[in-house]
Amino acid sequence: MAVSELVTREVAALALENRICYQCGQCTAACPSGGDLGSGPRRLMRLILTEQTDQLLASEDLWRCSGCGSCSAACPMELDVAGALARLRALERAHGGQRCPEREAATVATRRLSAHDKIDSMAFGAAMAARGYVPNDMVGAAGAASRLMARQLRRVATPATARRATPGRATPATTAPPTPGAGPATGVDHTTGSGHATGATAPPLPFYPGCALLQDTAAASLTRAAANGLGLALVEAPDAPCCGHPSRGASAAGYASDETVITVCPACDRSLEESGTHVTPLWEALVDHARRSGGTLRAAAPAFVPYVGCLAERERALDGFAGAAALAGADCLTSYPSLHSGCCGALGGMYRGETEAARRLLDYAAERFAPVVTTCLLCRDNLRSAARRRHLSVQIHFWPEFFSAAGPADATDGDV
Repeated sequence: MAVSELVTREVAALALENRICYQCGQCTAACPSGGDLGSGPRRLMRLILTEQTDQLLASEDLWRCSGCGSCSAACPMELDVAGALARLRALERAHGGQRCPEREAATVATRRLSAHDKIDSMAFGAAMAARGYVPNDMVGAAGAASRLMARQLRRVATPATARRATPGRATPATTAPPTPGAGPATGVDHTTGSGHATGATAPPLPFYPGCALLQDTAAASLTRAAANGLGLALVEAPDAPCCGHPSRGASAAGYASDETVITVCPACDRSLEESGTHVTPLWEALVDHARRSGGTLRAAAPAFVPYVGCLAERERALDGFAGAAALAGADCLTSYPSLHSGCCGALGGMYRGETEAARRLLDYAAERFAPVVTTCLLCRDNLRSAARRRHLSVQIHFWPEFFSAAGPADATDGDV
């Protein structure tokens, strides 16, 4: 593949900037996808240093990077390895001719987000299929499609005025702070739309649900139920656009806030933080609030294996799971740290099949007859696909599918 002089100059500039790289391999060792990549960050850096531009732009591994930044954090020479790969992807997008699922996904997403605020999974899947990329897990894809279709049918059947008044959105009835001396705050149960006394006085919190949660009605209801059950009133950002994560192509974040925003997706966390918005994961806020208010959690099983994915801050996320386990009286089963943060199989945002990290995680859970609980909806679906393909009976839960609110200390069971 012939490359332009501009591309050659840019690669030469990258080689100069990273000339102190001595190929120690720490970047690949730290990469959550490192064991499943043909090249990996160390070899890609080697191609940069030797200015092998054709091979760089032809490498599919360039598009299998999730942008987690682990390579940069691990580099003993403090090189921005992730930044170099991002610049290479921009070059390939403008001047290359790569064809792989992740590259096509970024193209489809960029085009979609040039005309719409969010990614619609049904439209996205149809566009990818039209390009010859069918899902690796047809059973999982069919299940996701049926959930999306059911959601669409409900939207069609629900008047627009009712949708605008969805419980938890920024309407006067749900966002007004509690009046001093007026008794317990009234939360809104997203599952039923009914108010209930929570006994909490927490002010409403700005909530950014992202794309994935809004397209899984059951998970969204459970998420709000967990928050409402402990007195956290979430005010959803109205029509908030896509966070702009790199797996969504070249689209920048379309959302920003001066307030701390509650989130439910590690990809959104990273993207919004990079755009200048401070975020707090909902499950972390829930655990912290429960500790301070005397609230408790229920767990669906006596023990579980945590999985935090590649984009979350691993130690912080695992600490949050340990806190949730303590509140629920459940055992949080952990082994070596990277077992709980390896790649789920979505190399660059597209599920390629079970990874070595996913296999080890599922084997660990199967040996202990425990479910896996994760903070990421997409990781949940990809790990379910991996378990299905390996014929393992390990259950995989998004965190509010496993943890539910037992409520504040003065709440009754009927409040949840």
